Amino acid sequence: MTSEANDDVPLAEPTGQPDGSPAPAGAIAPPADDRVELPSGEALSPVELDEFLRFRSATIVSLIGERSSGKTTLIASIYGRFLKGPFAGRLFAGSRSLLAFERIIHDSRVDSGRAVADTHRTSRSETASFLHLATAAASAPSQRVDLMISDRAGEDYADARGISSLVSGFLEIQKADRVVVLLDGARIRNRVERAEAVQAVRQMIRALLDGGALSERSVVQVVTTKMDLLAGGDDDAETSQLLTSFRDDLTSAFGARLGELTYWEVAARDPLGKFELAHGVDALLMEWNTPRELPKLRSDVAPEPTDEFDRLAFRPRPARWS
Repeated sequence: MTSEANDDVPLAEPTGQPDGSPAPAGAIAPPADDRVELPSGEALSPVELDEFLRFRSATIVSLIGERSSGKTTLIASIYGRFLKGPFAGRLFAGSRSLLAFERIIHDSRVDSGRAVADTHRTSRSETASFLHLATAAASAPSQRVDLMISDRAGEDYADARGISSLVSGFLEIQKADRVVVLLDGARIRNRVERAEAVQAVRQMIRALLDGGALSERSVVQVVTTKMDLLAGGDDDAETSQLLTSFRDDLTSAFGARLGELTYWEVAARDPLGKFELAHGVDALLMEWNTPRELPKLRSDVAPEPTDEFDRLAFRPRPARWS
């Protein structure tokens, strides 16, 4: 919350009375209209994010997933869990995006009138936005951490898999401290779609690397969603083997090009009640709230000089310079 003078409100005239008569000699001018500017409650735009970061640091989490992969449901589960009390060892400490969170979670409530819980979907007409969530450690309430969780329509990411030039427009990934790529568990359960699902994740990471959005300093977390659909099935062993092979292949292909590549499993919302709300999300949230240094750039191999100025740096220094 910030307190600022509203530039659109004219200042009080110091030279006259409300009725227009002259002010008495020595009269003190009335104070300017100083209003408290409250957050709108909506998700922050990229410009508003930059304004926030000028005054307070934040961990930026970029959620990447195609339509119906579970991005919005994951966000809703975090907010919904905090509505019940402390979560993942942390306390809710505020949000500038409460209206946006409420809109996302509304369709999962009885008040929505829906027979089956659902989640508000991000419209493709919307640009990337950021949901603000501040939490504090339950053991140290004064230690606050601000998260900015990106929200963008999954169709935009699907397009970028085939056109890597689109990646340059994904500012939320370039700014991110954590890049979270979602693997849709519902498609993994489907024998017809599972191969395409894992290939989509592989192509997405490759496109982000080729487009320059990811680098050897990027922290990438591949999250398998909807684990409730994969638990207790007849082909549990086959599914487990598929995921293990997928992760091994992904690490082999991209691990050396990234600062960190890890794997997570969540069941954000289980209609059948096999898992509690936000199953596995607590560990993910704890990691997002853990301060960390950026992975160091690898310097074991010197770049090949390309011109005389570069070659000058590799020449021996004359003795008189020693």
